Amino acid sequence: MKNFALSILTLLYLTVSSGIAMEIHYCMGEYAGTELYGSNKETCGVCGMKEKKGGCCEDDHKFYKLEDSHKKAVSNIDFTIAEAIVAKTFSKYTWNLPEPTEKPIVQSNSPPGFTPLPARIFHGVFRI
Repeated sequence: MKNFALSILTLLYLTVSSGIAMEIHYCMGEYAGTELYGSNKETCGVCGMKEKKGGCCEDDHKFYKLEDSHKKAVSNIDFTIAEAIVAKTFSKYTWNLPEPTEKPIVQSNSPPGFTPLPARIFHGVFRI
């Protein structure tokens, strides 16, 4: 089933990517018919007159093709050196963050007299 679907999609893609030529025939200013890839008929199928320039019949040739959306990548790299803008004047005023006047108070809510466990007990390493 997958191979059949792939074959159908491949044929569809090839048809659309290669394009379709159509010949639209007008007889006496009205639409008379359409043929794929044109024809070499010398007479009109509707009125029977020989087709010639300036006659009552007219053929309009059109070619329909999808745009190539898979064009090669183009690199637009500019190798010229960019000009740098350098300020000639500097600011007259400098501004720094003010120093805090109050020291932050650290509040510890841990239990009084807390001492951490020694590493050997914490990791459970007991040597005899």
